Amino acid sequence: MHRPVRLITAVFTAAALLLAATGCGASAGPSTKSAEQRSIAHELGETEITGTPERVVALEFSFVDTLLVLGVDPVGIADDDDESRVTQLAGDKIDYDSVGTRSEPNQEIIASLAPDLIIADLDRHSAIYEQLSAIAPTVVLNSREGSYKDIRDGVLTIADALGDEPKGEAVLAAHDKTMSGYADLIPNTETRTFQLAVARDDSLRLHTSGSFDGAVLNALGLTVAVQSEKPYEDVDLERVAGVNPGVLLIATDANNPITAQWAKNAVWTGMTAIANGSSYDVDRNVFTRFRGLRSAELVARDILSHVYGTRV
Repeated sequence: MHRPVRLITAVFTAAALLLAATGCGASAGPSTKSAEQRSIAHELGETEITGTPERVVALEFSFVDTLLVLGVDPVGIADDDDESRVTQLAGDKIDYDSVGTRSEPNQEIIASLAPDLIIADLDRHSAIYEQLSAIAPTVVLNSREGSYKDIRDGVLTIADALGDEPKGEAVLAAHDKTMSGYADLIPNTETRTFQLAVARDDSLRLHTSGSFDGAVLNALGLTVAVQSEKPYEDVDLERVAGVNPGVLLIATDANNPITAQWAKNAVWTGMTAIANGSSYDVDRNVFTRFRGLRSAELVARDILSHVYGTRV
């Protein structure tokens, strides 16, 4: 377990001590506690929450993204034991405890943080929902396999769980305005298909129109090459060549990705995006791991920069 450190002012320190003296957590959150009890509907049922949660544990990066835009710093994060990912997502170091990996969060550490809200993922954490619920009220949302709509809906659910659903609505409205502005910067003459591919050492996965990032591309007015309700498709060289997108976005953190192994293969070099120089390397964290409102905006900015040379 680690605790990243950031500089704080003496005023903030004094405020934190005051909160501790009154029995409140020191994490960022709404300043006024409410006795209101509410039932929060989520993927695995309904969870009763009373007051304003102030010590929140997030078990997916998209939940961290949402909490940050809502003005709440999680006290615990499943960061895959890699602090740099959270720092990249937040834009700076934030003060939190690692609760291990997203696939196997450490329940003992979670319990030690005395959370008053846990946000968990449907795909990864359904099997431990009861155990998490025994620690603190737990809300389960669809992140890992979720669409852009799922993430957006989750913003409202998390805001409601925090006792401030209007703030969630305001955050979404501001996000939509930002994305609309980015979409306006895409040339009206754009007719090419776009395709995001995640390259591992031994495989290539295409993210379809049904994926989070595929839906972000659609929101920008771009056409995803592989149209499917299923978010992913694992493919071989012949299949991706058959898809033959006009623009290929390659996300990888592998040392020797399979796309590099194909670099001299005539099937690969004959693809439209490769032959025309319309293939771009993109950040895998931003495009596939973070899956939040801010990362959607970063995806848009990266496409504008890489594909059109427009910096915003």
